[in-house]
Amino acid sequence: MRINSLQSGQSTRIRSLQLKLFLNDLTNLMVIMLLFLLTSCSEINTTNTKEIYKYWAGKNPPSDIKLLQGHYWESGHWSGEYIMYLKFKSTDKWWNTFIKKNHLLIDKTNWIMPTDAPSWFKPSANLDRYNNDDDFDQGSRYFRDPLTQVCYVYEIQL
Repeated sequence: MRINSLQSGQSTRIRSLQLKLFLNDLTNLMVIMLLFLLTSCSEINTTNTKEIYKYWAGKNPPSDIKLLQGHYWESGHWSGEYIMYLKFKSTDKWWNTFIKKNHLLIDKTNWIMPTDAPSWFKPSANLDRYNNDDDFDQGSRYFRDPLTQVCYVYEIQL
């Protein structure tokens, strides 16, 4: 009788220990999920031109770029949705390399300025306008004044 009583007591303690371990693991998992949700859902919204360039290009601006103004918004979702407006001056060499590397072509379509564009984003109609001629174009456009070397970039990925 005593042996059955001991085995029954040990079995209860083992179940209790297993339950505590399970609840501990469940708590840890919930904390990790909460941290993931809190950190992955914070959007980016900045007008810091150096930060914007870094988000856009993945590196700091080179010496042949003079950043003037910008606005960048990125969704807090994992999908990487963003809208960027950037105004800067570049050398002819930098711009020509940019055009070639990104396979941009002169855009002759009827492009309409987004209604949410910042007040300073005013590329005139006489600037050279480029786009990436592919099936996934969502309206991104690249402008440059060859005389002043001022560039306007509007990129959107939704």
